Amino acid sequence: MIIRIMGLGQWSMEPEQLVSLGEIDEAVENSVASGDQDALRTALEKLVAGVRAAGTPVPDDVIVESDLVLPDVDATVEEVRALLDATQEFYGLIPDLEQDGDIRA
Repeated sequence: MIIRIMGLGQWSMEPEQLVSLGEIDEAVENSVASGDQDALRTALEKLVAGVRAAGTPVPDDVIVESDLVLPDVDATVEEVRALLDATQEFYGLIPDLEQDGDIRA
């Protein structure tokens, strides 16, 4: 699975690695729901750090389509709200995964 972080590049991750980011994803959703920009920035920083720590960077000269796009840490509540609205088939920014790593429909 290829994850793009806006402004930072792409990382390759196995779907099961995304499961560990679910709690952070929930914090992103909660901060957007409450309109708390500071909490959103903190949650996005943790989400970006989690992807960068667990994932493998995709070289800049490799062109691949992203499976997920995450906002950068400077995104506003309104920008993330629009992104969440656009990904209604998921639960938050990170898809809900089955135990075997398949994305739930």
